[in-house]
Amino acid sequence: MPSLHPETAATLSDLVGFPLPEAAGAPLPVNSSSRADMEDLASLTRAIKRGDEAAFARFYDLYSLRLYKTLLVLSQGNEEEAREVLQTVLLKLSKRFQVFDDEGRLWAWLRQVARNAFLDLCRARGRAPDFISLEALGAEPPGTGPAEHFLCASLRKALDELPPADRELLRAAYVDGQSLGEIAGETGQTYKAIESRLGRLRRKLKIGILTHLRHEQRT
Repeated sequence: MPSLHPETAATLSDLVGFPLPEAAGAPLPVNSSSRADMEDLASLTRAIKRGDEAAFARFYDLYSLRLYKTLLVLSQGNEEEAREVLQTVLLKLSKRFQVFDDEGRLWAWLRQVARNAFLDLCRARGRAPDFISLEALGAEPPGTGPAEHFLCASLRKALDELPPADRELLRAAYVDGQSLGEIAGETGQTYKAIESRLGRLRRKLKIGILTHLRHEQRT
């Protein structure tokens, strides 16, 4: 199956209930920051530091998924741990925030907070976080970091391991946008059979992504 377009990866993300990067092929573009953007960021982070709940809700919308993706890679696909650490990080941030006028610096700080929280979890559970190098998740601009690339690679591997007929069904439903009725008519299967098959494929795809994340650093 060819590299997915951004819309395709986003669609599969929603379908499998798993945060996938916006593109599964080429690197993601770097966000440019204008003077207005920097002023908005400074205003937002200043408001969060003052305890403004609406500002923190805006921050959550902008950065929680990015943090979760990084934690998911750090935890080697352990969704429970990634969610647990994310909640810890968000609680810490709600009580202690800093003011930034540069998104790169903000993201570097957020990643450091996330890494420290993940290390604390590992220590509390008596294990070393040796399945992925923390240095590999350094402070790159958001949208271009290794977490996204790890997830891209896992997505491509999971798709490649599906039988051709399954990949074609996913393409028909989620790339070409065919209705289940149209697919059923073309394949001679019932609507219910196609619906059930897609549900199984979504679960299989999710399991494949998580499995690749768990074993990526051991191969």
